[in-house]
Amino acid sequence: MKILYIHSNDNNHQFYNDYMNDLLLHGLRELYGNDVIDYPGCWYLYNDEIKKRKYDEKRFWGKGFTIKNILENFNLIDRENIRQKIRNRYFDLVIYGSIRRSDLFLDEVVKYNNKFLFIDGEDDSYIQTKYSNLGLYFKRELLAENTKIQPISFAIPKSKILEEIDYHPKNILAPLIPGKLNTYIYNDESSYYEMYKKSIFALTYKKAGWDCLRHYEILMNGCIPLFLDIKNCPTNTLSTLPKEQLIYFLNNFNKIFSFYNPFKIFKKKYLTFQRIILFLKFNYKNKDLERFIEENEEIFEIKNKLLDFTKKNLTTETLAKYTLDCFKER
Repeated sequence: MKILYIHSNDNNHQFYNDYMNDLLLHGLRELYGNDVIDYPGCWYLYNDEIKKRKYDEKRFWGKGFTIKNILENFNLIDRENIRQKIRNRYFDLVIYGSIRRSDLFLDEVVKYNNKFLFIDGEDDSYIQTKYSNLGLYFKRELLAENTKIQPISFAIPKSKILEEIDYHPKNILAPLIPGKLNTYIYNDESSYYEMYKKSIFALTYKKAGWDCLRHYEILMNGCIPLFLDIKNCPTNTLSTLPKEQLIYFLNNFNKIFSFYNPFKIFKKKYLTFQRIILFLKFNYKNKDLERFIEENEEIFEIKNKLLDFTKKNLTTETLAKYTLDCFKER
């Protein structure tokens, strides 16, 4: 299948990377290889090309973890004569990987009757109707049921997923606390992943939007997410995550939060009087890691099942198949 993938990569944005855009491109390349033409070329995804570029590390959101260097052979992709190929209907499908950032060639794509679809991976719930009325539109933060709009969520390159869980954790709760910048001490992917790999649980929650690559990075490293307020997540947002299980984990292991100073692990929104009282009441009790594992023997079974779920349902390849299936069914 020949696919033209219009990528948002340019210098007009604060950050180079766009997770939804990047991850779907990776999944499509997993399926169709060099028949997927990313234009303009997304240089930072390619391990051979990024080495040649001068760039500002600060312009990678999340330090570029999990998405940099996941493709290869940048210059083997034929990016010549794109406009003419559109006019000749050379491509089976044109995908706009970030339609609110780039609609390059759209007039020609429509004029010459090419097949196309739009991806809106922004953190907000806004839907740009001038595009959604024109063709198939995928929305990441989809809050309401809409027969014209398809939900879409982040995913993980399968090469990044841990092969098996770690049976010798060092932490009950992962030391990285979302929103607490003094815990963002990991300067490379391997130490960042190791932190989750060596933890039983990790705290996560909604930030600007519900979907966040951190949820998937926790899961891909065999760690159990404790997702605050997950019960309030709309049905069509985070549609690929096992929400019922995440609600169960939060309800059944919520007690571990009383082991930690709530001022250090919760941002203001989640800092309740009840949590403060529980900490004062139970502080320094039941903190021992070995004792916790002995009292919760099901932990490793849960971790294994979650890792298996991640391998089967949360890869970029699965994301790409889902997107194309929606297109074929339309």
